[in-house]
Amino acid sequence: MSVTVRRMNAQDTEAVLSINEKITGHPHEAQWESRIIDSLTRNPLGCLVAESDGRVVGFVLADIRGWEFAIPKSGWIEIVGVDPGYQGKGVARALIGTLGLYFRNNNVEKILTMVNWNDGGLVGFFRALGFERSEFILLEKEKSRT
Repeated sequence: MSVTVRRMNAQDTEAVLSINEKITGHPHEAQWESRIIDSLTRNPLGCLVAESDGRVVGFVLADIRGWEFAIPKSGWIEIVGVDPGYQGKGVARALIGTLGLYFRNNNVEKILTMVNWNDGGLVGFFRALGFERSEFILLEKEKSRT
């Protein structure tokens, strides 16, 4: 299968939302469309899609940030998604490889993302790409019932 990675554009929004719905099994929430458009506006070079035979089969939204949590300028993978029918075929690897070029061209030395430790497949995928456990932990608090 041949995969081409290119910059995402606003016309790709519906395809990206459709892929996300296939992955999650839930209709997208209203804010996701505006989140995609915001990402495209704020950091268009970090928004990519993968195509096979002219069809969008995967996407990634990423950003270059620094200063949060005293972290130096870093690349952040916000979300990566691949149509379930195309998973395991190198689509996400192609997207993240192209994203890596963007990060290197912008002198980013560290790439970060967050995954659920219970999602062994996703953790394994990122580990296969050379990602390791970070020095940071995510803390959360349930909304108060009072």
